[in-house]
Amino acid sequence: MESLTLLFVVFAALALMLVLVALRWARNGRGRTFILALFALMLPAAYAAPASLLGRAKPVTMEWLNGKVKEATVLSATFKENDAIYVTLLWRQAPDLYKLPWNQKMAEQLQQAMREAERNGTQSVMKLPFEQSWDDREPRFYALPQPKMPDKPQDSGGVEFQHPGQRT
Repeated sequence: MESLTLLFVVFAALALMLVLVALRWARNGRGRTFILALFALMLPAAYAAPASLLGRAKPVTMEWLNGKVKEATVLSATFKENDAIYVTLLWRQAPDLYKLPWNQKMAEQLQQAMREAERNGTQSVMKLPFEQSWDDREPRFYALPQPKMPDKPQDSGGVEFQHPGQRT
């Protein structure tokens, strides 16, 4: 079950409990009818509202459940100067779109990391993507180092070079 559906089920169960309590205390039939009508209108609205958020950038400050992520791969970035930095991060199975507050230094760091990663043939990474820190001494974005080249095979029993005209 997706997390959005699970959150809706939890919300609907809590709302149903509130409705049952309200119905118990309601004195007349009109009040009870009004409570049931509000509940009936609230459920579709509560289900549709988060669905409109799917595909939109989530502010990193709203990421509470995954706040302990150490590193995330930056798949793409879009800069909207003096507004926000939009990054697509991957740290589990599916990528997510996040909105970072605009910061000139961070934008330059990210651009440099993405260029370096492209040169190296690697990916850029964001360190502690959801930590709210004022410490900007250490870079939050960096490019992964170029992978080590495979070792040359050691030919122990292969053909050995012999200069022509020399004895073996």
